[in-house]
Amino acid sequence: MDEEGKVNDRSNLIATPVSYPQWKTEADLTSLIHGAVHIWRASTCQSSQILDQLLQTLSSDEQDRIKRLQSNQHRYRAIASRGILRSILAHYLTCNPKTVQFQYGIHGKPGVNHSSLPSLEFNLSHSEDLIVCAIALQSVGIDVEFLREVPYRDQLIKRYFSLQEQSMLNALPAEAKNQAFFEYWTGKEAMLKATGLGIFDLKKVELNSIAKSVQLSSSPGCDQSSAAWHLYSFEPSSNYFASIAIAMPPMQLKYWQW
Repeated sequence: MDEEGKVNDRSNLIATPVSYPQWKTEADLTSLIHGAVHIWRASTCQSSQILDQLLQTLSSDEQDRIKRLQSNQHRYRAIASRGILRSILAHYLTCNPKTVQFQYGIHGKPGVNHSSLPSLEFNLSHSEDLIVCAIALQSVGIDVEFLREVPYRDQLIKRYFSLQEQSMLNALPAEAKNQAFFEYWTGKEAMLKATGLGIFDLKKVELNSIAKSVQLSSSPGCDQSSAAWHLYSFEPSSNYFASIAIAMPPMQLKYWQW
């Protein structure tokens, strides 16, 4: 461990290129088994009827928080995000979405308290109108970003990326640099979310480009830091980029459309 509390064990993190998955419908949903990761996508653009149905599944605390949001667009997205998450989890827990009970780690990572599947892990991310959610029986983190021009990209790179990452990114031409920025950003966030340590300091995860793959060279000081982490990148929809961090290599990745 170095002076900043980073573990320099160079655990493997990525060994796969960006994928363009085929999305199956809920009707084809299979059981969640050990070694499998189910990845869901959904849109926050839902009809008023569906939004009302989703709202009814939320807890009173969730509904109160949504009421305090300033704009209708933010309220609709929050209803869809929380309601769809409950709907997805209810598939696996075989319960009513309204009865799903959440619990939170010391850094805010959410989990579920349910005796039928105590090892269930999940993580959700959303950007613009897209939601992605990863479900597994192991630690998992996911992050998605809408691909766009970032006005203060270079300042963000300087603030949140290591010197080596900065060097790699700054050597790229402008278009490639913007794409790589989101690859690095989503990978770092997914890793921090998977460890349960939150996304407060992206510099704690350093990703090194090696033949178009990435390797973890330092991670937050946690019990899981010496384990092999695996990062998979995919395009969940046009103009979106997502990364998923998994504690152990999955036997299968399956993709579902809500």
